[in-house]
Amino acid sequence: MRQRNNAFKEIRYKAAQEALAGIKVGVLARKYEVAPKTIRNWVKEFQDTFGEDAVPTIDERLDDAKRLAE
Repeated sequence: MRQRNNAFKEIRYKAAQEALAGIKVGVLARKYEVAPKTIRNWVKEFQDTFGEDAVPTIDERLDDAKRLAE
């Protein structure tokens, strides 16, 4: 059961990082099939955990852009 919780947490953190990288909340909400408010909550949780300055690096942003373009 713990592994499932860790996987879910990773998904939430990934969605939060994507939001912080500039992807619109509405787009992410459709992608992850949750309400936009849920994405905002995940972003707040991510920032509370890792700090306000925790944003993806440029390399991570480029990798995400390439992945989304496919």
